[in-house]
Amino acid sequence: MNNRIIFVLTASIILLSGCGASRISFDVIVPAVKTVPAEIKSITILNRSKPENRDANKLEALLTGEGLKQDTITTQFVMRGLDESLRSSGRFSVKKANEVMTGSGIGTLLPEALPWETVDMLCKEYNSDALVALESYDSDFIITGAAASKDLLNLHARGLVTVNCGFRMYHPYSRSILDEFMFKHEMRWEGGGVSIIAAADALVNKKRAIENASLESGLLYGNRLTPDWIYISRDYFKRGKGNYDLAEGARMMQLNDWDKAIAALERALQANKRKVRGRAAHNLAVIHEILGDLFKAKEWTTVAWGQYRERKSRKYGYILTRRIQEAEVIDYQIGK
Repeated sequence: MNNRIIFVLTASIILLSGCGASRISFDVIVPAVKTVPAEIKSITILNRSKPENRDANKLEALLTGEGLKQDTITTQFVMRGLDESLRSSGRFSVKKANEVMTGSGIGTLLPEALPWETVDMLCKEYNSDALVALESYDSDFIITGAAASKDLLNLHARGLVTVNCGFRMYHPYSRSILDEFMFKHEMRWEGGGVSIIAAADALVNKKRAIENASLESGLLYGNRLTPDWIYISRDYFKRGKGNYDLAEGARMMQLNDWDKAIAALERALQANKRKVRGRAAHNLAVIHEILGDLFKAKEWTTVAWGQYRERKSRKYGYILTRRIQEAEVIDYQIGK
């Protein structure tokens, strides 16, 4: 993996008490939950959540208070989120099928898998290597609580949106279902108004709440198939035994001035005290991880723990070993 693939967006400092310790946070890329074979470059996405049993679906709508067409409309937001997630990864070209096919109509059950003849037809029609289908969908919105001020002029309501989705990923060339995944996504909403109805309807806005939760559900499934960025934190040292160079290096880290931080910490490595040298080596490991050079970072943890017995660096070295292994997985997932 190109060691520079981890681009530093920002690094923020969170100070901790005691032992001269602080934390620095930054963005890193992590492997997708599900590895998609490298030969898959293009994907067709299909909405296959059209209810099969219309009578059962009407009964559910009456019991839950949902509009009969509500789920049909909000599945479009799931598809939009899925489309955006896959496209933004840069890993796939995405084609959206015009067809809307029948599924189970029940958000907690997947229908039978599509016949391979249908999968072949769709992939040929849209010139794609694989098919991702939304195969089940259901949404619900409930009011979880309400409260009023003593003068009844200020009312507050809380709501919970629940979206259940089921997806399959088909690979026609190998005749295999690469992924089959169902999940529940919840979002909490709250607002106020001049009446309980106003608080629940006007300010919480049930329709928009379900649309937003559906959009997020599509994004979440797309993220399952592509490497993603997350925010992590690392311990570093801001001082040690009155050493000026170590303290200067820590201050430069807080300013994201990596060149000056490295220069100061390399001077700190010449200190007489073992603890100062160990902390300087540990901080250098953190800097090189932020800059994307995982191997150099791992080397510095070996120096910090192996030569200077800096305990924090021992566990940190294991973390970096895992990240190096993950980097190889990411290379495969993005087709390098």
